[in-house]
Amino acid sequence: MIIGVLHLKPLPGSPHYTSFDEVIEHAIRNAGKLEEGGVDAILVENYGDRPYFQRAGSETIACMTAVMKDIKREISVPLGVNVLRNDAIAASAIAKAVGAKFIRVNQPVFPSASPEGFLEPSSAHLARYIRQIDLKVRIFADIMVKHAVHFAEIDDYLDSLERTFADCIVVTGKATGKPPDIEELKKVKEKTTLPVFVGSGVNVENIGLFRKHADGFIVGTYFKDGEEVNVEKVKRLCSLLSESGLDPSFFEL
Repeated sequence: MIIGVLHLKPLPGSPHYTSFDEVIEHAIRNAGKLEEGGVDAILVENYGDRPYFQRAGSETIACMTAVMKDIKREISVPLGVNVLRNDAIAASAIAKAVGAKFIRVNQPVFPSASPEGFLEPSSAHLARYIRQIDLKVRIFADIMVKHAVHFAEIDDYLDSLERTFADCIVVTGKATGKPPDIEELKKVKEKTTLPVFVGSGVNVENIGLFRKHADGFIVGTYFKDGEEVNVEKVKRLCSLLSESGLDPSFFEL
């Protein structure tokens, strides 16, 4: 399974914002390219809003909801949402409003130090909020998420994630576009019963190294030339995994 990441242009309220019409047009166009290329699902992120807040503003939540509503009218693959930097509650609210099938949570258990500050674990609040709003989504939980300094080991994360409502574990490299350590990926795959996704740094050259140790891949940076998705890159990578990994029916709850 390949999940294509749709990096939104800067939204209203962020330092580099220019035009909401451009945000919508870019999002719809590039979501279409990801679907045309053959991805199994699309994960929408407010990637252009850096530097990020730990908690998204009301304008970010409202605008992401509006953009994802427009995207959903144009594509047929499942949609997911990740609100940077670690706002799982905002992601859940957006998912409820737009009918998204999954959310990504960057720091579900244990704290970490990030450029945005000290990230607090979100799983306890998230579990209760999801029940409160009657939300049915798959939860993709990062383990030792990129762009952060961690105080717990992989084994600690795995022991704790098994006690949350996580549906998948996401393993990343140290930064955007950097692949994970293969030995760390192997360890996670061996020690968990949950599906495991590689969440950064995958391309056509290295996917063969990772595919036997992962159930799926979350790909953003590799698919782009500048700010635009390159359909041929999407097709090439998706063709390598056309009959392997997690079945798309996984998103049906």
